[in-house]
Amino acid sequence: MNRKFVLLASILFTVFVSFGFANGNTETSAKSIEPTIIKFYGSDGAYNKNIIAKFEAENPDIKVQIVPIDFNNAEQVIKTGIASGNPVDVSFFWGSQISAFTNGNMATDLTPYLTADNNAWLNTFVPKYIDAGKIDGKYYAISYQPVIETLFVNKTIFTENNLEIPQTWDDLMAVGAELKKKGIFAIGNWSGQNHQLLPFAYQIMANNGVLEDGAAGKLPFAGPNETPGLRQNLQMIKDAYDAGYWYPGEGALTATRDQVQAAFYQGKIAMLFDAGSNVGTYEKNATFDLGVTKFPLVKKDSKYGVNVVTNALFIPINAAHKAEAIRFMKFYTSDAGQAETMATGRLPSIKSKQDKIDNKLMQDLMDTTMGDNVVSYRHLQNISPEINSFVSNDLIGSVCSGESIDSVLANLESLRVKAMGK
Repeated sequence: MNRKFVLLASILFTVFVSFGFANGNTETSAKSIEPTIIKFYGSDGAYNKNIIAKFEAENPDIKVQIVPIDFNNAEQVIKTGIASGNPVDVSFFWGSQISAFTNGNMATDLTPYLTADNNAWLNTFVPKYIDAGKIDGKYYAISYQPVIETLFVNKTIFTENNLEIPQTWDDLMAVGAELKKKGIFAIGNWSGQNHQLLPFAYQIMANNGVLEDGAAGKLPFAGPNETPGLRQNLQMIKDAYDAGYWYPGEGALTATRDQVQAAFYQGKIAMLFDAGSNVGTYEKNATFDLGVTKFPLVKKDSKYGVNVVTNALFIPINAAHKAEAIRFMKFYTSDAGQAETMATGRLPSIKSKQDKIDNKLMQDLMDTTMGDNVVSYRHLQNISPEINSFVSNDLIGSVCSGESIDSVLANLESLRVKAMGK
């Protein structure tokens, strides 16, 4: 009896100890799978929240925390985080301007991830979009959306005034004169976005066969051998400004985005310069017949430039959770992630979604990038952060405010020399 009791007690003790250890392991295991939190510097819009929700459902070991982006000060905010040693793990930036971070070794080289498994991830992208984030043969930014500069058009204004949407710059100036009689401004743009008024310079560069070198800063911006296009473009915009065709006249250089968009919705502006990525917003808010169109040509049958600016994601060089960041970026640019961006009127950057656009305005926008006369270009801003700031904030504003084109181009040239080292 005693021997049986001892045996039973031994068995019970073994089970008890095993159960205890099992519980201990379970607790340890629960602690070990506590999700990793990665910080994402990006828009807190609904589409991003939807992407994150789907990503977290498929990746329960990762939680994504959105740090709302300040688009007007994005570069400085990101650089401050990197310098502090506590950056976000994934950050928004413009793919074609990623040199702002590669120049200071502040961005992670993403080439190994894109080219792994025989270029599996790389091959999902439309080449000209993913290449926007490529510097010296290496990829530093993952483009998830092309930002096609375009003209949003209040077609109702043109119909009611028996006017044709301008095909050339001369057409636009003629339309501007007619609309001014009606109290309507031909064009709208806002402070800080004046680089959107430079597509005519790229057209002229293309027509003169110097687009690639000119936009890359390999040719002088001022002097006897200056790059063709900039001088003429600045004069064109100044002419439109001086004639009162640019909303709201004298206040055009300081008008805010909200003011200009409100005026467009109210029918005070016939054509609005903006990024095509906002097509969903304009379609939602416009109460008139809305269209998109190509920028007017400098002259009939000339070349038409399409920029390769993209909204993109990159990983700061000292990010704490790079592996998790890569997983998030792969999902963000997957079919599931791109479906969410497209649902809000944003164009896709991956091949599998290019023929899935079923929105007419979005398709019309894509159509502006096609044609035998269409050439691609990269913005002057990509040359250096200083040129980016000058072109975006000072170039056109200075000319329209009365500074001579010679003086403005000389200032731009000094920045080019500094950036290029010669």
